[in-house]
This record gives sequence, structure tokens and C-alpha cells, in this order.
Amino acid sequence: MGEIVVVASQKGGVGKTTTVINLGASLAILGKSCLLVDLDPQGSIASGFQLDDYKLPYGLYDVIVKKIPLALAITDIGLENLEIVPSNVKNEEQEIDLFTHALNLKLIRSILKPLKSEYDYIILDCPPNLGTLTLNGLVAADSVLIPVQSEFYSIKSLGKFLRSLKTIGKKYNSKLKFKGILITMYDRRLKKSREILKDLRYGFKDIIFNTVIPRNSRVAEAPAFGKPVALVDMTSVGALNYFKLAEEFINRNNRQ
Repeated sequence: MGEIVVVASQKGGVGKTTTVINLGASLAILGKSCLLVDLDPQGSIASGFQLDDYKLPYGLYDVIVKKIPLALAITDIGLENLEIVPSNVKNEEQEIDLFTHALNLKLIRSILKPLKSEYDYIILDCPPNLGTLTLNGLVAADSVLIPVQSEFYSIKSLGKFLRSLKTIGKKYNSKLKFKGILITMYDRRLKKSREILKDLRYGFKDIIFNTVIPRNSRVAEAPAFGKPVALVDMTSVGALNYFKLAEEFINRNNRQ
């Protein structure tokens, strides 16, 4: 049986989609079968592979609103062991439809259940909020991975999000566990970043991934090539750190 992992945060710009794409690709290269599902109407996963939402025959919108089978929306992106379900929301009206249907908080869980055993990991990318789609992801997931920047506003948002997760877990998904907190876009040259990282490691201990994702030009450039960073420059610092994360991800036991 595979594991459903939701990558979520209430704060935007912390690297959720970058984490989903590059972690998924690294896991795939290491031999784990992965399905990346884009719950964010912005459709950033498809954009990360330079896929045009308007040219994709089906996506999550069709699965949720038009009730087509999820299997029809799975898109091959040319990397063995890695497939995606794009968002393919084309306008504001469709976005409203998506959020409205997602008022059923068990919808994504029911949609993913038939395919859960076919993948080692199903990784969900969420909008930067606690709206109905993110809640659907948290209800469907076995575990949650939280990307966090080592900067003040991101840490403030983390505390609020963790309190929300506790409430959501009690009310909707008592089996939801922590996969871990991932530090992203880390700049070791900044004293404040180093201090925040130290405080996070002290405060959260084993919940924090040992791997830290630094700011790296290759990671930032990769979407322009329509590829994960590992396929742009496998020897880059960013690619190597995502491989380390994937190895830690595989070996890590879920914790409450």
C-alpha cells in the first residue's frame, strides 16, 4: 500500500511546488513510483514541466467537477516512475466550481483510494491557504510535509499552521502524521537564517528533516527548462540536496 503525502503551508512562497516536483523526481530516480497531484488551481506543477493546461485533455478539474476517472487525468512527463495529475483550471469560474465541489472534505480521499496501491508515494501540492482543497488534501493524506523558510514571517506562519493541523487531525483525520518540516531556500551566509535554523532544530528536534534545501540558482532555473533540477544539472548543490532529502524521506518513519 502506498503513502499519500500532502505538502502544505498557509504561507505562499515557501517552496511547496518546488519541493513536490524535485522530491518526486528524486524519488523516481531512486526507483520509487510517484504520482504528483496538483490541488492548487494555479497549476504550477504542469507549468514546472512546461505543460500547457489548455492543451491537456484532462486534469483534476475534470475529475472533481465532471466526475471522470482519475486514471484519465494522469499525465506522463517522460520520466520513468513519475506521473502527474495537473490542475487544468482555465478561468475563475472553473476555480469557483473546484472550491465548491471540494466542500466535500472526503472527496480527494475517495478519488485517490483506488490508485493508492499502485504507487509508492502520491504527493499532493496544495494552495497556500487552509481552504477546501488544502483541507481535502489533509483529510486524504497519511502524512504531511511542511516546507518552511528560515525567516521570521515563515516561522510565525508555521506556528499558526501547526495549531490548525492539530485541530484538523482531531476533527477530520486522526491518522494524519508528520512526515517532517523541511527548511527551504536556506542562505547560510545570513546570520538570522542560521539562528532561526538552530532554534527550529532545538524546538522541533526529530520532526525537522536533517536535509536543508539551500538557495540555488539551478533549482530556480529548472522550471524554465521544464524539468526537475536533477535533470538539468544532477551535480548541482540543489539536485544533490533533493537526493539527500529523498533518501531521508524514504527512511523516515512517520511521527505524530
